[in-house]
Amino acid sequence: MAEASQKDVDLVARTCSGECEAFGVLVSRYEGQVYNAVVHLVGESDAEDIAQEVFMKAFRGLGGFRREARFSTWLYGIMMNCVRTHWRSRRRRRGLFSLDGGNPHEDPLVDPPSLQDGPVADSVRRETVEMVRRAIGGLDGDLREVIVLRDIEGLSYDEVSHVLGLPLGTVKSRLFRARSVLKDKMAPLWRDGG
Repeated sequence: MAEASQKDVDLVARTCSGECEAFGVLVSRYEGQVYNAVVHLVGESDAEDIAQEVFMKAFRGLGGFRREARFSTWLYGIMMNCVRTHWRSRRRRRGLFSLDGGNPHEDPLVDPPSLQDGPVADSVRRETVEMVRRAIGGLDGDLREVIVLRDIEGLSYDEVSHVLGLPLGTVKSRLFRARSVLKDKMAPLWRDGG
């Protein structure tokens, strides 16, 4: 990963010196990860617009990248700012705060690969994924952020701390609470033998 980080730094430097194609390489490298995280945070209907906004802000703010963290961590910070702005905007428009956009079908998790074949196994898997989607969508914003960044996107605790601007202990505490809430919400699935 250190090699990728150095390549990112080189691409940032090349972009800042006027070689815009270098930024295109960064976009290609991270667009899937950013889009996936945004989908989990705001739902599919707004994810593409927000992901594009993230890269536009990153391009405009590239001179502010200080190499104190990896480029990807810096980019996730921009993404979280865009997502929070979206949440505030949606709350003002609707007069309420709904993290799942009111439609759990627009907040998909990546379907896990099935170890079994057949329509029954596919149906069970879809129902399980839908329950997880609803459970994550029902978390408070601060808990949802840490779950998505740590457990879905795979950022380290330190990276989550940096992206969210929180002390490491707060990240760990929120993650523990988020996992506990999800465990409680998922309990019916496990009781029913799902």
